[in-house]
Amino acid sequence: MPPVSELQEFIHASKNKGASDEFLAALLIRRGWPEDAVYSALGDYWTAVTGVAVPQRKSSAESAREAFLYLLAFSTLCCWATALGSAMFTFIDHWFPDPVVQPSYYQNIRSSVTWQMATLAVAFPIFLLVMRAILKENAANPEQLQSGVRRWLTYIALLLTAGAMISDLIWFLEALLNGEITVRFVLKSLVVMIICGAIFVYYLRSLRARATGMNLPFAVGSGLAVTAVFLIGFGVAGTPAENRLQQGDATRVRALEQLEQAIRATATVPASLAQLVQQGRIRDAQTRDPVTGRQFEFRSLGGDGYQLCATFSRASEAEGPYEVYGSAFWHHGPGRTCYALDATKLAR
Repeated sequence: MPPVSELQEFIHASKNKGASDEFLAALLIRRGWPEDAVYSALGDYWTAVTGVAVPQRKSSAESAREAFLYLLAFSTLCCWATALGSAMFTFIDHWFPDPVVQPSYYQNIRSSVTWQMATLAVAFPIFLLVMRAILKENAANPEQLQSGVRRWLTYIALLLTAGAMISDLIWFLEALLNGEITVRFVLKSLVVMIICGAIFVYYLRSLRARATGMNLPFAVGSGLAVTAVFLIGFGVAGTPAENRLQQGDATRVRALEQLEQAIRATATVPASLAQLVQQGRIRDAQTRDPVTGRQFEFRSLGGDGYQLCATFSRASEAEGPYEVYGSAFWHHGPGRTCYALDATKLAR
């Protein structure tokens, strides 16, 4: 096989005589030269003539990285947008309760809000960081704005948000025709339309715009919405310190219930809580406040009556988490609270 330098020499001589690239490529390939070697030699010729290296096509590794960044941005966007809408739904249910819905529907509002806040706290910053990386690369390589990966994923996002908005309109019109329009329903429909509409406009503008910067209205609007949800969430669900106190009170209620069940199982009032421990009906730890470690107050009232007392951090709420384990009988105020019980009857 002749050396490559001979191939390059022939191409230079032929180009000086006016031969076209297409003619040279066809001629040399028919003479047995590998196609890659021919086009590589042509590339070397034009690099020497123009003084500019032939640009390399983006590698599959770079395409995979671009797809990863866009998929990560899209998935985190779905996470925080869904959490934002769910939090707003929860707030609407809290502010405009439905008397038809069972009270148990609202009893886990604190856990729902804290989960949504946690999702926002993780997904939203990651979305901003990933978009920052994407926009930085687009600024350095403007040709990436026409990337097939970018356009495909963007159109998928547009399709999903458009589908959500259409579904929301159908949902709204169906309720309107059935006469089921309420304040809660209208507000929830608006939440879906605003969130999906903002995302739709954002992605639509990203296709049309030639600028490589973040869409400022979308960034500011989403940031303000997330901040507002956090502030409202702390008001509805309480701060972490407040939730800790509420959970401690709920644990005390469960411990008192276990004591009541152990005494009711014997149908007699023990002389002390230590007697229940000696009988093996309950462990010593279950006779103590799970937070402070102090033993619960116990006093016999004569006959089948007795009293259990505990010191609580906060007043109980009708929708508090302890409702899952107890009943309204165990409601309490802040500070020392005593419950009069009967060894032969269920606490009610």
